[in-house]
Amino acid sequence: MTLWKKTLPGKNQPKSKDSSNLFSRLKAEIPVMRKQGEPPAKDPRSFAQYSCDLCSTPHPVSELRQCVLCGRWACEACWKDELYTCKSCAGIIKIHQMKEND
Repeated sequence: MTLWKKTLPGKNQPKSKDSSNLFSRLKAEIPVMRKQGEPPAKDPRSFAQYSCDLCSTPHPVSELRQCVLCGRWACEACWKDELYTCKSCAGIIKIHQMKEND
């Protein structure tokens, strides 16, 4: 093992079981709709716009964001900035957080 691998900050710090457990539960529960980097679907009614995967409204590709969990492309109305996910995945995350607090 090289010296630089031994000295990375946080390399030997134990990971929180709760955060890794939550992430693995979310990955198991949330189906992947699109692979990361896969482009959004083109809107069939317009030439240069794409459809939001949640509400099906047409938008330029610059107004859509890809969810980090399921891969859906979401417009501003269907996006949750605080979790960097679509509304669908944000709801599942909040349910898991409520279960943990009980």
